Amino acid sequence: MGKTKAEVARTAASRTEPDAHPSPPSYRPVLGVVREWTDALVIAFLLAMFIRTFVVELFKIPSGSMTPTLVGTAIGPTGEPEEYAIEWDVNNDGEKDLVIDRLHRRYPRYDVFYRKDGEFVANEERNDLRLPLEARRRARIRNDRIVANKFIYWFRKPRRGEIVVFRVPPKIYHREKPTYIKRFVGLPGDLVEIRPPRVCVNGRPLEEPEVFLRNEYVRWRGFDGAKVPEKHYFVLGDNSKSSADSRDWGAVPESNLRGKAILRYWPLKTFGFLE
Repeated sequence: MGKTKAEVARTAASRTEPDAHPSPPSYRPVLGVVREWTDALVIAFLLAMFIRTFVVELFKIPSGSMTPTLVGTAIGPTGEPEEYAIEWDVNNDGEKDLVIDRLHRRYPRYDVFYRKDGEFVANEERNDLRLPLEARRRARIRNDRIVANKFIYWFRKPRRGEIVVFRVPPKIYHREKPTYIKRFVGLPGDLVEIRPPRVCVNGRPLEEPEVFLRNEYVRWRGFDGAKVPEKHYFVLGDNSKSSADSRDWGAVPESNLRGKAILRYWPLKTFGFLE
């Protein structure tokens, strides 16, 4: 049956009139919001700790032992810099070379790493270098930053030539430098010798990877050679003239390995994967 005019009018009015008893607005309790943010922060913290412990970790190069592959200018006990890094074309061949200015020496001394076609090809120590004022103004404290893969050695053994981050052996441990960064040279069972300017393993000069041909190696405090024990690794710095490494304090136990250096992310202009 059809509705009367009065019923239709009452229905229309009910649609337009406001509700006499509207529902109160819903407000989220402050404690609930705080709890949600706290949960999110705790999860983020746990995820970050998991990644740092088991996946990757960031490290700063503390010294010049891996120069020029990884640059770190030393800071003295008083907090003052002992070295500066300078990019300058020393031999006027159109490419900027890397100059390490050692400030703590009584007489000026520079370590010069020469570039050719974008690669470091040679280095020498010079005390006759006279840098122009423009070059000295470009002197900087430089400590490269890298990313280390912490889980790769769970699945395979270290390989010769890789750059490794490891806990410092107890005999040379210092709380300000709990980790070192060097390059694998000798594997368990290898006989490592230095026959300047080459490093030899089992009687043969290393030629692969190519970095072993570019680096120049020197004997260190009477080091004549050493056989690497089982579950240990012999490591050297690329800057053999200024590196305390296995020539001095012996091979590194496998249990001390922290990870493989895979990427340099600072300075930005040198961003890239490491060989």
